[in-house]
Amino acid sequence: MTVLVLFPVYSERISYLEDGGLCVREHQRIGVDYQDFSALLEKLRQLPPGRVWAGPQTTVDKYFIRNVHPYDLLHAEGLDVMGTISHRYSLNSDVLIDFNERRLDHYNIFNVRYVVAPEERFVPDFAKPLQQFGRHILYQVETTGYFDLVGSDLTFAGGKTDLYRAASSWLASGLPGVKQHPVVSIGNPPQAMERPMLLSAAANVINKASPTAGPSRGTVLSEQVGSNYFAAKVTVERESMLLLKATYHPNWRGTVDGVKTDTVMLMPSFVGIQLSPGDHEVRIEYRPSRLRIILLGLGLMTLPLIAMGEKRGADLRSWFGLRIKDPIFSLIRRRDP
Repeated sequence: MTVLVLFPVYSERISYLEDGGLCVREHQRIGVDYQDFSALLEKLRQLPPGRVWAGPQTTVDKYFIRNVHPYDLLHAEGLDVMGTISHRYSLNSDVLIDFNERRLDHYNIFNVRYVVAPEERFVPDFAKPLQQFGRHILYQVETTGYFDLVGSDLTFAGGKTDLYRAASSWLASGLPGVKQHPVVSIGNPPQAMERPMLLSAAANVINKASPTAGPSRGTVLSEQVGSNYFAAKVTVERESMLLLKATYHPNWRGTVDGVKTDTVMLMPSFVGIQLSPGDHEVRIEYRPSRLRIILLGLGLMTLPLIAMGEKRGADLRSWFGLRIKDPIFSLIRRRDP
C-alpha cells in the first residue's frame, strides 16, 4: 500500500532528477562550446585584419552559442564583421543582404577574409580551413585586403533612393569579378564629372555591360588599418582607381604621396582615389566635421552642469523662482486689466 500510494511521488522525483541531469549536461556542453568559441576569437585577434563572415542572420539559421548568434559575439569583441545591421544609416547597409557567400569576388569586394562556421555547414572550396575549435571551424579566404586597384568605365549621378537598385544589380552582374566599379555621385554631380548617366537607369546599363578584365593594374604591397584611417603602399601599372572597401562619406580625406587628393564614391558606395602609374603611398583618413566637435564640447560642458543641478537643486529652484519666475508673473499680473 505504501509503494502504491507513493508511486506518483517517486515517478515525479525520478522525472525531475532526469530533467535536472539533462540541464546540467547541457550547461556543461554549452560551457565547453563557449570556451572553444573564445579560443577562436583569440585566434582571430592574432590574424591580419579583415572582415569575418559567420553566416546569414536568419530565423532558419540554427548556429548559436549560448542562444546568441556568433555575429553578435564577434561584433561584441570589436571585430570587423560582415553581416546585416539593425540600422540603415550608411549608404551600403541595405546592399549587404545581397552578399553571395558562394561568389569569391563578393568576398574580395567586402574583404571578407575569414569565415566562422559549424563543422556541419557547407563552405565554398575557396575558403581554406585554418583551425578547428570544438565544433567551430575557422576558414580563410584570399583577398586583396581593405584596398584594391580597380577600373571605372561608367559614371552615374542621382538620388539616394536610386542607389540600392543600382548597387544590387552591380553585385549580381559580372562587373565585380573583373573589378569594374562605376563612379557614383549622389545629388548634383561635380563640374569635373563628364556627362554622367542617370543612377535610376544604372540597372539597365549594368545588365547590358560586357565586362572584361584587361591586363594587370598593379599590386597592393602593404596596408595599415587605424581607428580612423587606412594607409597603403601600391604599385600601379596603368591608370586605375584605388578602392578602399569602406562606406563612402564626404569626410574621408585622401593624400597620395603626401599631396591632398579628392575622393570619389565607387560602386557599391565605397571610397576611391584616382592613381597614375608608378609607386604611391596613400592615406585615407576620416575627419569629423566642425559641428560634431562643437556638439561634443557642448556635451562635455553639460555634464558638470547636470552634477551641479543634482547637488544644489533646491538652491537653483529657489533662485529661479525669485529671480526669474516671480518677476515674470508679477509683470503679467500688472498688465492684466
